[in-house]
Amino acid sequence: MSAPPPEIAAMRQAIDEVDHALLELVARRRSLVGEVFARKRALGLPLVDAPREADLVEERRAFAEGLGVPGELAERLFRALLDDSHARA
Repeated sequence: MSAPPPEIAAMRQAIDEVDHALLELVARRRSLVGEVFARKRALGLPLVDAPREADLVEERRAFAEGLGVPGELAERLFRALLDDSHARA
């Protein structure tokens, strides 16, 4: 396989950088969720708040759509993040 044209290589590098930034944000979110869970445990509160999660998904869909990102994509992303949180609960 030959090397891509320089402009394609540069675009791919930019995509790689965005992907890494996304993963850094996911790691940060997971850390914050862990802190919330620890505090909820200390206070004897339920770890999962279904009404808040439903509101979160709807708000993220609307926010995404305002950015030109399909709402369904945003919902899938946030449901995956919530599923990860539930697995850690």
